[in-house]
Amino acid sequence: MAAEIITIASLKGGVGKTTTSYALAAAAAASGLRVVAIDLDPTGGLSNALERAKRTTSIADVLHGRVTLREALVDHPLGIKTVPGHRSLNHEPLHEQQLRALIEPVLEDVDVVLIDTHPHEPSLLGPMSVADRIVIPTALDLLSLRAAALTVGLAEQLGVLERIRGIVVSNAKRPLSRITDSLLNGLIVSGLAFETVLWFSSGWVVATSGKGELPDPQLLDEAKSLLHEVATRPVPAAALRQFIAMAQGRHPAASASA
Repeated sequence: MAAEIITIASLKGGVGKTTTSYALAAAAAASGLRVVAIDLDPTGGLSNALERAKRTTSIADVLHGRVTLREALVDHPLGIKTVPGHRSLNHEPLHEQQLRALIEPVLEDVDVVLIDTHPHEPSLLGPMSVADRIVIPTALDLLSLRAAALTVGLAEQLGVLERIRGIVVSNAKRPLSRITDSLLNGLIVSGLAFETVLWFSSGWVVATSGKGELPDPQLLDEAKSLLHEVATRPVPAAALRQFIAMAQGRHPAASASA
């Protein structure tokens, strides 16, 4: 059976994409799944978190035909295979067909292909188009939530709205203020957000810095809970469309009747 492709996408940086990507990859590997993590963000956050060996090749070498994806993969002690990102991705967004051709050779060998992305609209088109499941991270502030809604809108434009499995709140710090607590509860009650929150923790900071291998048991439990929701939760299409409408300044009822 071919692997499922999970894309982590947002039109804003600093919302927890690397943490979310690392959490899902670690949870899948700890559950016995064969995982390939592909870092398409030129800042290389996921690459830095997962690389445990000296770089010899990168995604740029794969794109230019110097090596195959299988040859470029680096093993991590968690059981994850990853390919290092490269700054040239700032100028080389991958189109859908390019990305399919890149991934196709490994799909039968693994269970999950996880794609971390660049928060830039042209760079999201390919990764969102090839995904079986899309996860959108956000912080609990208005700019991040608007970026999440715009990312949902982009998925609708691409015709892949039904592939969104939800919005994951990441890097939230306890205790929440009354406003952030209200925002979180509203997202969960509406069906937009996963019930699992990747709470801010020094453990995630250490793990995603490349200085750690396994998150502590509590964080790994969070990650496994999120992976379970990604795999099983229904797609709240109506709530997603209302979310888009609010970001565009339209009344949800007007949007539904349009």
